[in-house]
Amino acid sequence: ASDAEKQLANKVTLFGLLPDQCSACQESFDKKNKEMVTTWSVVVHQETEKVRLFCPMCIDKAKKVTEEKQNGD
Repeated sequence: ASDAEKQLANKVTLFGLLPDQCSACQESFDKKNKEMVTTWSVVVHQETEKVRLFCPMCIDKAKKVTEEKQNGD
């Protein structure tokens, strides 16, 4: 199998491990909801292949905290 085929197979496997709720606030995630699929964020820890899922509100909160730390607030 080519590298591209291996990468695709790995992504399909990881998609199967996708949580059904936000990893931070536990809001339910519907894989069939197009808006959710396009607005939620998936984070994969490469070493452990642990898959985490975050809703838009939790992503916004994380970005604000990161920005505050960078600005020294």
